[in-house]
Amino acid sequence: MKLKLKDGPVELTAPALMGVIDLRHTADPLAQALEMQELGATFVELALSTQAGFASAEDELKLIVPHIAPIVEQSALYVAVNTIHPQVMEAAAKAGASLIVDPNALRSPGAVDLIAKIKLPVCLVFDQHTTFDENTDPTGAVSEYLYERIDACLNAGIARSSLLIDPTLGMQAPIEYRLKMMGRLHTFKSFALPICAPIPRIVPQPDPYLTTHPSVVTALAIFGVDAGVSIIRTSAVGELALALDTWQACTKSARPFKLSKLIVKRFLRKKKDDASAI
Repeated sequence: MKLKLKDGPVELTAPALMGVIDLRHTADPLAQALEMQELGATFVELALSTQAGFASAEDELKLIVPHIAPIVEQSALYVAVNTIHPQVMEAAAKAGASLIVDPNALRSPGAVDLIAKIKLPVCLVFDQHTTFDENTDPTGAVSEYLYERIDACLNAGIARSSLLIDPTLGMQAPIEYRLKMMGRLHTFKSFALPICAPIPRIVPQPDPYLTTHPSVVTALAIFGVDAGVSIIRTSAVGELALALDTWQACTKSARPFKLSKLIVKRFLRKKKDDASAI
């Protein structure tokens, strides 16, 4: 499967990592982006965390957009911007962003038409504020939601090759429901679109369960890729890169030297950190 970007198609036959940078909690976004690239990220996502709802367009224009060009110019990363605001999407495109991650799935007024105009790929994220009761099967609700949003995009003239989907559930859903949805990710292969999954979810707010249980995060990442996830959005780029490369090497779908290179770098970094701690 390929994702069509303005600089050319990106092959997604192997899972890619999108490093998430929360610009409210980083002093040097460029340095963090370069480190994520070194650890194995192909994409980097710039976002503003919020306690509730979405960040304002004013904050995003001030705190996100200025960091796009430096990362584009000084790295090989494809830059994604997490936003629901058409004016931010347009500014991000002009600054060099390659992808939009919209947690509102282009439901903001003017968003669909703007994306059709600027022709920037977009990830349609399932409504993170949706709640479910114990008698509801979230799979049907998510499928219906994404079908409707995809149709709206296609009817507006957005190419299907420019769409990605994120069917995972947000913090409003109990952990059992979120794990259940991960277990059913393979059902979304029928959409024939690249699937993204945030593991662990840190935007718009942190997930205490996943961020404090790294073994769960690793298990979810491997399971997700096996179920058809093409891009994992994560702050834990180094750990997941090693885990996925190891898994791929075991399944003979990755080149052994890539695994060895990453492991050597990690060992050397650990040795250096241990020496400085003495």
